[in-house]
Amino acid sequence: MPSQGSSKAPKFEGDPLDLLPFFEDVELLCDDAGIDQDTNHIKWAVQYASCTEAELWAVMPSCTGTDWDAFKAEVLTFYPGAQDDDCKYLPADLDRITAAQLEIPMTSCGILGEYVCKFTVVATFLNKRKRISKGECEVKFLEGFHPTFKAQLLNRLTLVYLDHFPDDPWPTDKVVYHASFLL
Repeated sequence: MPSQGSSKAPKFEGDPLDLLPFFEDVELLCDDAGIDQDTNHIKWAVQYASCTEAELWAVMPSCTGTDWDAFKAEVLTFYPGAQDDDCKYLPADLDRITAAQLEIPMTSCGILGEYVCKFTVVATFLNKRKRISKGECEVKFLEGFHPTFKAQLLNRLTLVYLDHFPDDPWPTDKVVYHASFLL
């Protein structure tokens, strides 16, 4: 097993969204090392957690037990949102992504790609849970472009798609394609 602080060691520093992946990493490492006793899974989870988290976990009754699932369940009670997949992202997260991107001049395909990736993860999550519509996503996506580039992009889109109804949002795939063309 890698030592704490090693680049190969899992880390948990208190972010609820990182807890379940952390537990999975501990399980994988233990399995790879041939450790099959739940007691050792618990020991290594505490070992790899940050000092603050390890201090909390060490005083839990399940920490001295031999039931890995009971330990995980007890730890999860201290991290609201760790299991609640529906609250992973909020519409405000999409607003933050577009607002941050708005300040960055669109000067390369790399910058465009980073924006597309960040936006797509959150927008897809929200759309699948019916928290935001596809049309709202398309409008939001275009809002994230720097004003100078956005003007060029809208000009190109309106020239290429003369039959596009002005009130309809621009499909994200077309926006990305033509943004790439301009870059």
